[in-house]
Amino acid sequence: MTPDKITLNKPGTYVFEARNTGSVTHALEIEGKGVEEETEDLGAGESAKLRVALKPGKYEIYCPVGGHREQGMEGTVTVKGGSGGDSGGY
Repeated sequence: MTPDKITLNKPGTYVFEARNTGSVTHALEIEGKGVEEETEDLGAGESAKLRVALKPGKYEIYCPVGGHREQGMEGTVTVKGGSGGDSGGY
């Protein structure tokens, strides 16, 4: 899974784009802090967008297909608190 570590500077609604560049079926799931959302299964060369509202904290991202997560297709999304003097830039 690339990237396997994502850091977001503030909470909010984000759109993740999953692209299957492999040759077998995959999907993307985001889970944590009361959130559990996933794309449909994606065949080779397919892509999908996943829109998720995230609060500050850490979330797991992984491929929920078969034993792919156990084979290392996993990572984390960390959302920072968003307080302080952030100028709102990306």
